[in-house]
Amino acid sequence: MAAKKNPGARRAQKNARRAARKRNDPRTSGTSRGRTLYDLDPPGLYYEEWNTPAGTDKQVMDKVSGAFGTDSAEAATMRRLLDYRTIYGPHIPVAAAAHLDLILQDTSLVAELHMSSGSATDDIRESMHSLHAMGTLLVADDGSLWMTIPPGTPHSAPDGGWSFIGQKADAPAESAPVS
Repeated sequence: MAAKKNPGARRAQKNARRAARKRNDPRTSGTSRGRTLYDLDPPGLYYEEWNTPAGTDKQVMDKVSGAFGTDSAEAATMRRLLDYRTIYGPHIPVAAAAHLDLILQDTSLVAELHMSSGSATDDIRESMHSLHAMGTLLVADDGSLWMTIPPGTPHSAPDGGWSFIGQKADAPAESAPVS
């Protein structure tokens, strides 16, 4: 009869194999899997145009500030776009992101989330934009905000497309312009 292996040695071997897999798996390195909202190609009017500011944040702001001044409306808009870029990546759905800001400003959604979570309103805004950037929230053509399941995930629609699973907010009274 063969002697049993030492359970401690067996556990150490298992942990070493797991650590080796982790080192070789690019998804575990903390980097993005490359699935930005742009890559997911969301449906609707709010996702037809994408803005991609060229250059570093400093280069872009220097150019805009030089042309229009640091306190101009153009500089404020560019600061907002660069803020969006940190959340959405290089491709920004400007109409959808601006409309999400209107929803967060003009509906009771932020107040409801603040009451239930106790989080600061700025944190709620950033979290909502992060969820939007992952594709778990989308702005519908009528301007309402929906919780969604992106394509290619285990619970996406049977045809592999987007699943709209629950409306989170009605359209605000004032809508962001859609080209």
